[in-house]
Amino acid sequence: MEKITVNAELLFVLESRQQWVNRVPRILSKKIRGEEQWIWVDKNGDVFECGKDFMVAEEKETYPCKVYRLSNVAGANETK
Repeated sequence: MEKITVNAELLFVLESRQQWVNRVPRILSKKIRGEEQWIWVDKNGDVFECGKDFMVAEEKETYPCKVYRLSNVAGANETK
């Protein structure tokens, strides 16, 4: 397995599956805009893709889940 590095902005941290259930529905509606891509990563660097991942992370004790907004090439190179 190859390790990679990407540029991203940390948006929030979930300490448990219950926080995912309670917080995410409220957070997502406010934060997602346009073509944003998010990545959800556990403490081992593995990615969450579906609800089952949140349950397995709880069983395997791989929380916290850090949620990042990925930086794309065009956005990273915009002149301000």
